[in-house]
Amino acid sequence: MPRHVDHDQRRRQVAEALWRVVAREGLERATVRAVATEAGLSLGAISHYFGSQEELQRYALRLVDERDAARLAAISHEGTAREVVERYLWALLPLDEESRQSNAIYYAFMARARVVPAFREIAATVNDEITDLCRSGIEGLAGEGGIAPGRDVETLVAEFRALTEGLSFRAAMWPDQTPPELIRAVVTGWLDALLPAQAPPPGPPPGD
Repeated sequence: MPRHVDHDQRRRQVAEALWRVVAREGLERATVRAVATEAGLSLGAISHYFGSQEELQRYALRLVDERDAARLAAISHEGTAREVVERYLWALLPLDEESRQSNAIYYAFMARARVVPAFREIAATVNDEITDLCRSGIEGLAGEGGIAPGRDVETLVAEFRALTEGLSFRAAMWPDQTPPELIRAVVTGWLDALLPAQAPPPGPPPGD
């Protein structure tokens, strides 16, 4: 009796194999043959689930975005705005194996999206999601007095995004030079610098 195959699970298996190839060797080497070998499947099996290499790549990119969205959706909103922002950052930035893999895949596909229209819609969605997260974090900090008066929210959103994307890009390109402890230190220092200046403690009364 033939064994039942869960088609959604098999498609995911193929996509996860593509993730591993892209993270390890780059998008250009993620051919259908390389993905089939990584997944332990035949070329015929791959073509049964995906009509083309582009279709497989689009599916894999959407799936990694869904995985990251689920990871962020599970974050607790308890505590201060600073604590919530940090939880989101530690989940999003390349600090563990899963987020480092997502980071490598993201940058591989973003370069392709500039010249391949099929990837532009997904790239635009990811772009909007990242901007919304940055804005939500800055507005939350501002609402709790965690930002010095007079700082422009939109400018801070742009700074926040530049900081996190700069660190993510460095981690994708030069992982040995961008360890998790450096990423945490840089982000924590920037968040600390947003705080309103603290008044100095009162000095001794005159005549003392």
